[in-house]
Parts: sequence; structure tokens; C-alpha cells
Amino acid sequence: MILNKLEFVLMNNPLRRLIQDKVEMKELWKLSSLPKNNVILEIGCGSGYGTSLIKKYFSPQKIEAIDLDPRMIALAKKRLHDPTIHFRVASATALPFKNYSYDAIIDFAIIHHIPDWKNCLKELHRVLKPGGKLIIEDLSIETFNQGVGRIYQKVLDHPYDDMYTPNEFVKHLESLGFRINSFHAYYPHHLLKYFVVIAEKYKITPQPLYI
Repeated sequence: MILNKLEFVLMNNPLRRLIQDKVEMKELWKLSSLPKNNVILEIGCGSGYGTSLIKKYFSPQKIEAIDLDPRMIALAKKRLHDPTIHFRVASATALPFKNYSYDAIIDFAIIHHIPDWKNCLKELHRVLKPGGKLIIEDLSIETFNQGVGRIYQKVLDHPYDDMYTPNEFVKHLESLGFRINSFHAYYPHHLLKYFVVIAEKYKITPQPLYI
């Protein structure tokens, strides 16, 4: 889904960017323990601010950043002129990349916008190298059906009927062949519920046991 006008303002205001830099990105960096010089994919890069933070904190060799909205990709290209960063229009449910292309994939609260989120996770698993890490900060349905979240639901365009609980999300990651390294849920000031999950793709996918 493409962000509506209100969502664009919420995601691109100075306060949101300050929190993303000084709080959220630091937490992702600490929890992931990702070494430098990796090849990283960012899904839903928007205007490129999160991409610049990936460059700042993770020091990758290369970043491939995608977004479904051509307007966002145009803004990102104007914002960042770095030969190690490549922006392109693409869907996270049909990634135009080869299998085993990336050492890590980062999601800054984009997957909850995607109705077919299970296929998105399947695609992320496909393009991630064995042993690679999936670094996710995202929202679940509880964010929008409790407390102040009911107000969010009236003004924000999300696929609420298709959204997941944190448990459903984690269980699906495991079914695809991910090992969950860490999971943390957050509810700052009772205004927004979100979770962070760090998952690692099995180097050899475990085979089911038959008794």
C-alpha cells in the first residue's frame, strides 16, 4: 500500500526522525549485532531517511532500498547521492532480486501496510543469504484495535482485516525457516504498540521429524 497524506506527514516529520535516529535505530543496531561491510536490503525506504540511518549505524558495503511509490524513490534519489546506495521502485511481495543476495534485510514499520504479508516474508527469506539476518521493527493489529489505536484506525489506511498478531508473525517466520534471535514488544506512553524481532535464516533448513 502507498501512504496517504497523513501517514506521509507522520512518517516524515522532524520528531519522528529524531526518535528513529536516537532511539529506534540504536536499539536495532544493538540487538542485531550486525558486522560492518554487509550488503543490506531495505524495504519501504520512503524518502530515504531510514536509509541514511542504515548507512550511519551499520556501515554496510552496499544498500539496496526499495519502495512501491515512485514519488518516494524520486525524493530519496534527490536526498542521497552515495554510490553505495541504490534506490528503485519495487514491491516487497515480488522482489526483483536473485536468491541469496543479501546479508541482512531491514524493515522500518512497512510490513503492516502489506495485505499479503506472508508472501512478503517468503520473498525476504528467498533473497536473504543462509545465516543472514532479518531486522524488523513493525506494528501489529493490537496497535489499532485497543485504546488510542481505535482513533488511528479511523484516519490511517491499513489492511486491518489482513493484519497479524505478534505471535502469528513470529510463528510464520519460524515456519519459513527463520530462527528467532530476539523479540521485544514496546508500548511507549500507551500511544503506540510495536515490536522488534531479529531473525536469522537457517544455514540448513531443519527437516521435520517423523516418528
